[in-house]
Amino acid sequence: MTHEPADDQVIVGVVTGAWGLQGDVKVELHTPSTDRFSPGSQLFLDGRLVTVQQMRAHRNHLVIKLDVIQDRDKAESLGGHFLTIPEEQLHPLPDDQFYHFELLEMSVYSDDETFLGTLSEIITTPGNDVYVVQKPGFRDLLLPALASVVLAVDVPGKRMMVRLLEGLEQSEATIPKRKRRAERKRAGASKDKPASEPQTTQPD
Repeated sequence: MTHEPADDQVIVGVVTGAWGLQGDVKVELHTPSTDRFSPGSQLFLDGRLVTVQQMRAHRNHLVIKLDVIQDRDKAESLGGHFLTIPEEQLHPLPDDQFYHFELLEMSVYSDDETFLGTLSEIITTPGNDVYVVQKPGFRDLLLPALASVVLAVDVPGKRMMVRLLEGLEQSEATIPKRKRRAERKRAGASKDKPASEPQTTQPD
């Protein structure tokens, strides 16, 4: 069973599965720097302090060895579990960059003050993050995290203002999953400067 992190813990990675037979795990990064997973680093797994023994990059994720995982069966059982750090260990970010946990559940408005929905998910792509905004009765709105789109972010007020560029208009109805995946891919394809760098919106 996956344990939700305590309020004072911030997610820096998610275990996505086992790797090999020795208890290594694949980890999806929620931090811009792999330094958090360097050998000797300490993290929390389900509230338990663990130590990274080995780390290597593989494609778009890391493969790490933790001191508490000795075999593949144990590694497989941890799929979907969170690796966290205390919030007090976060490094300060520049004014135009934000951690993912600060953005999630924000109310999103267009620059004409139209309520667009709630930021429910952040998709990390090679080009830039993509913000998934959900509103009942409307299909998901996929917003690239670019300075030309994200105009203002009010963290204390949990509010974001965006400019809907051509092709980003919100509409009613549902769309097939295949088309939705294609839209997410297009939204993440731009190489423009992001409003907050692709991964620096995640805990470092």
